[in-house]
Amino acid sequence: MMIGSSSTVTTAAVAVVICTFLTLPGAVQPARILCVFPSPSRSHVLVGQALLKGLAERGHEVTMVSPFKLSKPVANYREVIIPVDDYTSKMTKEFLEKPPNILKTLPVMMIKMMETAKQMVNDPKFVALKSEQFDVVINGVFVADFILGYGAHFQAPTVVLWTAGLTKITADLVGNPRAVSAVPHIMLGPQDSMVPVVARLKNFMVSCIENLVGLYSWYHQKAFYEEAFPQDRYPSYDAVRKNVSLVLLNTHFSHAGPRPYLQNVVEVGGLQIKTKPDPLPQDIQEWLDGAEHGAIYFCLGSNLKSKDLPATKLQEFVKSLGKLKQRVLMKWEADTIPNQPANVMTKKWLPQDDILAHPNVVLFISHGGLGGMAEARYHGVPILGIPIFAEQSGNVGSVVREGWGLEVDYVTLTEKRLSKKLKQILTDPSYRARAKEVSAVYRDRPQSAMDTACYWVEYVIRHKGAPQMHYQGAELNFFQNEMLDVIAIIFLALYLVVKVLKLTFKGIARLLCRRQTKQKIN
Repeated sequence: MMIGSSSTVTTAAVAVVICTFLTLPGAVQPARILCVFPSPSRSHVLVGQALLKGLAERGHEVTMVSPFKLSKPVANYREVIIPVDDYTSKMTKEFLEKPPNILKTLPVMMIKMMETAKQMVNDPKFVALKSEQFDVVINGVFVADFILGYGAHFQAPTVVLWTAGLTKITADLVGNPRAVSAVPHIMLGPQDSMVPVVARLKNFMVSCIENLVGLYSWYHQKAFYEEAFPQDRYPSYDAVRKNVSLVLLNTHFSHAGPRPYLQNVVEVGGLQIKTKPDPLPQDIQEWLDGAEHGAIYFCLGSNLKSKDLPATKLQEFVKSLGKLKQRVLMKWEADTIPNQPANVMTKKWLPQDDILAHPNVVLFISHGGLGGMAEARYHGVPILGIPIFAEQSGNVGSVVREGWGLEVDYVTLTEKRLSKKLKQILTDPSYRARAKEVSAVYRDRPQSAMDTACYWVEYVIRHKGAPQMHYQGAELNFFQNEMLDVIAIIFLALYLVVKVLKLTFKGIARLLCRRQTKQKIN
């Protein structure tokens, strides 16, 4: 009897504690959260998966729709896996053979991304979800923003998770100022100063090109949207784009540079980085533990594949790495690597964040992807960057400017040039020391990236979309935002005033002339 009473009292006490917690300011009832992430790039989806895992750990019931499965199940986390065409790997293979013309490849890539998103949302497994109810919809937006219509479909607030820094696409969703005169474009990377007219001219030209790309995107996105969301039942494409409650950016001012943000635009750079690394597979753990002179991690990302390197270029890497006393852990997607040196271990897929956290890793050879840059920055590992396309050059350039890495040009890369850079960065302790300083700045935050992201998602849920954060400037078009209509009215008013005064003075002058003429006659 005593045991039963004690159990009852304990259960009641727990219930009281839970109820008390849920009624505290800032607490939120467990919610049903849907995340749609139609990117064929695994590195992008990893960020979304990390956020959903964080929300699931906080008791929310989450559903993740993407092409990629988690490595291990997570409680409260439902996966809807919809495979898509991996066109990015096909395109990046061509990039490794011939440097891309971004102006030619970007429109093609954008259309492909929209078609991928269309393929995913038309899949029967996703269509089955449309009859369910969700409290918030998180959209993993990478170009294909027509999927924002699912917020309207579920009559739920919309959150955008963007896997890079602020761009025109994300800025326009909430009306965030782009500050072209002062903030370097993401494709250019951080600049030392925007005072020189050349820096601002370059930024202006890149931003103008982005405006044209934005118009191209809007035209095609609108067509995709109206096909998926008939106008007789859903708001317009422009309306749903202006109804975004929150934008989460996978960046941080300590490397991207400071810029003006609205309250509903939040930096959560490093969201995928674990504060406590997961245990490594035994063979990798032993390989790194036994690296007497340190270990080098080599990875060209999830889209670029090392196995697609041209044979001549690959041998330049193999010869250079084979001469080192350090051990090399290399992401290599095939079973074997030609002329593989004894100090090189290859794996088709590697837990990058956990590897970079190992104390024996002394260098990261990278293509300059934003995710890898963030992980190396967090763990204080110097970088030897080999950018291939898109914003990678800007990312690597910022690392070089900050003094904790070097760059090798991929087009002109040879064994001799690569070996020279490797020797420089491996023998000069200043790179390692500087990487640790940069890491300390990157880690210094009032909340972790995960806690920050989860707080603001829950804030949007608590306040039913948080309309109090909606910026009225988001409703303005270009002419209104730049006050061109107001300036036109002012100039028109001035013109009319001048015109009236001119006519008045002319009239007075004529009247005076007539009087003088009459007086002379008389």
